[in-house]
Amino acid sequence: MDNTTLKNKTLSVILVTIVTMFLEIGYGIISHSMALTADGFHMATHVLALSITYMVCHIVTKCTDKEEKINALGGYTSAIFLGLTSVGIIYESVERLFNPKNISFDEAISVSIIGLIVNVVCVLIMTDSHHHQCHNHHHHEHKENLNFKAAYLHILADALTSLTAIFALLCGKYFGFVFLDPLIGIVGGLIILKWATNLTKDSFNILIN
Repeated sequence: MDNTTLKNKTLSVILVTIVTMFLEIGYGIISHSMALTADGFHMATHVLALSITYMVCHIVTKCTDKEEKINALGGYTSAIFLGLTSVGIIYESVERLFNPKNISFDEAISVSIIGLIVNVVCVLIMTDSHHHQCHNHHHHEHKENLNFKAAYLHILADALTSLTAIFALLCGKYFGFVFLDPLIGIVGGLIILKWATNLTKDSFNILIN
């Protein structure tokens, strides 16, 4: 696969994700679902990550001799934004845990399912691209692309976040476990924070060498 095809696939995922992101955040606010809102903001972080991936893929074609450093810089930048987003999600979830609001479960569950479907589609679109790792087709040496790996793994994590959001909402609707909704938001925020921390370390190690 050439770089043009790879960039086109990334752009397709970005556009699909942006539409779903606004849908989830909007309905999350209206339905007072922290899990759904957190999933929407999580989607926003991988829109950013994929946008960085898209730009880096373009830059790498012009600077193949610095490919590893450029990819590491993209991963490092993405990790910083992800870390800030995770802190915001955790803060809002803790506040919602102590100040619960009524949740419109039917609407929230419906949009969560849509979000999950979109995430699965994005994973399928990017899977083949992941194996190519944004390499220029003239550059045969295999090196781990932290920038693209970050974007790909973030989509997978987002799909898992959608699953947990659906689980929390179903438990809240049928068993009255409303507290699970903000708890899932906290767990999701911690997962993003851990992922961002690991990516920051890996990227920084390459940048300083």
